[in-house]
Amino acid sequence: MISTTAIFSIIILAICGVYMLVNFKYDIQMLQQNSYRTDRYWRWLNGNKMTAWRLVDVALLLLLFSTLLPPTLSAIIATVVLVTKTVMLLRRKYKKPLVFTNRVKRIYSVTAVLALAIYAAAIVLAYSADMKLYTGGQVSLGVLLAVSIFSYVIVTLALWILAPVEKAINKRYYNDAARILASMPDLKIIGITGSYGKTSTKHYLYRILSEQFDVLMTPGSYNTPMGVIRTVREMMKPYNEVFICEMGAKQVGDIKEICDLVHPSIGIVTAVGPMHLESFKTIENV
Repeated sequence: MISTTAIFSIIILAICGVYMLVNFKYDIQMLQQNSYRTDRYWRWLNGNKMTAWRLVDVALLLLLFSTLLPPTLSAIIATVVLVTKTVMLLRRKYKKPLVFTNRVKRIYSVTAVLALAIYAAAIVLAYSADMKLYTGGQVSLGVLLAVSIFSYVIVTLALWILAPVEKAINKRYYNDAARILASMPDLKIIGITGSYGKTSTKHYLYRILSEQFDVLMTPGSYNTPMGVIRTVREMMKPYNEVFICEMGAKQVGDIKEICDLVHPSIGIVTAVGPMHLESFKTIENV
């Protein structure tokens, strides 16, 4: 029969495991919002308060292996804090929630495998080192906490591992979108960019042109190269006459990348302002 202590340990480990997965989800969500680019993602990490919030996990890890409190009490405190943080992360409202694309699913899967491998390796090393000062539950919980603390590193590693796969997939999608556009020589393509006002201008223009033409526009905030490619591949119809393409940019060269694909015949710049100075560095670059 399983002892009460064992059941208690399993519950605590399960809670920590769920917290770890929620952390991964949040990190991947932020990675997605930074266009899956590690430089932008790490720049965001350096300036985001959620990174400092990880220090709470560091404090829990130190508490778990300290002699300030009995191990059981330390585990209970850690569990209460992790449950609270998990609920806060799940209930938090985001302007742009995570979109579970196939790419996200691949990143999440590889991240989970890496986390499991790190956890297993750490447990094996801990037991082979004969850590008599700590219980098995302390070690297991400590490893899960450590993985959660460095979840962003594991997500980044998963992105690097998948880079060759994603490059091949993106190239295939790009060529397919280019083929579709090339098969429609009479299609009028309007590119809209700017520091702000892109989306509202797109919708106004769509309403006006739809009175006379069959118009397709990039939906929502599909203003990245892959967003435009997805729009063309999944929504473009042979009878479309006008394509309104919203083009977003966070660094020099982003607009050119989209223009090289769609080749707009008309361009609209809504405004030039300091909206993305963090990534563009100077207003001249904007």
